[in-house]
Amino acid sequence: MTLLLQAAVCAAAFAEGGSEGSRPGHRKAGGTIGIRLLEASSNRRDDPRAQIYVVDHINPGTTIHRRLEISNTSRIPQRVAVFVGAAEIRGNKFKPARNRNANELASWISVDSPALVVPANGRVPVKATIAIPEGASKGERYGAIWAETASELKPGSRRNVAVVNRVGVRIYLDVGPGGDPPTDFRVKRLTPGRIRDGTPVVRATVQNTGERAIDVEGRIWLSDGPGGLKAGPTPVQVGTTLAPGDEAPVMAVLDARLPDGPWRVKLTLESGRVRRTITGTLTFPAKGATWGQAALLDSTPWMYVAAGALAAALVAGLGIVLLRRVRRPRRRAG
Repeated sequence: MTLLLQAAVCAAAFAEGGSEGSRPGHRKAGGTIGIRLLEASSNRRDDPRAQIYVVDHINPGTTIHRRLEISNTSRIPQRVAVFVGAAEIRGNKFKPARNRNANELASWISVDSPALVVPANGRVPVKATIAIPEGASKGERYGAIWAETASELKPGSRRNVAVVNRVGVRIYLDVGPGGDPPTDFRVKRLTPGRIRDGTPVVRATVQNTGERAIDVEGRIWLSDGPGGLKAGPTPVQVGTTLAPGDEAPVMAVLDARLPDGPWRVKLTLESGRVRRTITGTLTFPAKGATWGQAALLDSTPWMYVAAGALAAALVAGLGIVLLRRVRRPRRRAG
């Protein structure tokens, strides 16, 4: 009986882009198999996410094309299968769905070379066609275009386990009439802490307030610390994906030698073309495995600013009405 061992089908297997190709997939004969996106839609050329992922909004009845490239850095040719599978956002992570056909993407997207041989240290282009039917329902779907290799089982060999390796390019495909739904998020809290060994960390709580999924990345700076110390920029840990309405923490791990503070802090987070920056003051706790008080932010959260502006406008309007009533002249009796 032949067993199939499916390996490394996880978020780390998704391509992360780069000037020379995708993040390596999995090692084969001393090299790696990779996949990367070669183009973005014309209206998303300024969107960093659309340079590495298929991020699009398409109206029903529309067909588009995307070019990709499969690479092989091993010393021998590799047989590669290319196909589309569904994905999902689970536990604030972008993950392959257990069922490849969990949504319609596998039936909407086709590739011109579903089976190919990539030469040793070579690259092969692939074209994906995305055709949305007229009756497609509104909403965002998630998936991936996978490049897959499998070890061969030789006749008569005692080895009865085949290892399947995959690397993929994410798909964020929104379908519906009209324009692209808004993408937005806000930072709700910023909390300093120390992990068990005393290393300082900063945790930001992010909420997706838009109508499309987001991938959060960013950097943090510290300044005006004890003795005028500065630190950063330090990247936040990547890998957080939020569906609309969800919220989750993102973390930045800082230099273990940093004193408690107080510090001036600046945090910039972004997802594609959306960027949010907050500043404030924080102090790290003295003990490990503890959290300090939330940072005192310089700006009031936008919802309170909006509410305050609305209240001020209502009060001003009421004042004008009352003033007009006071100044209205009385009519003389005839």
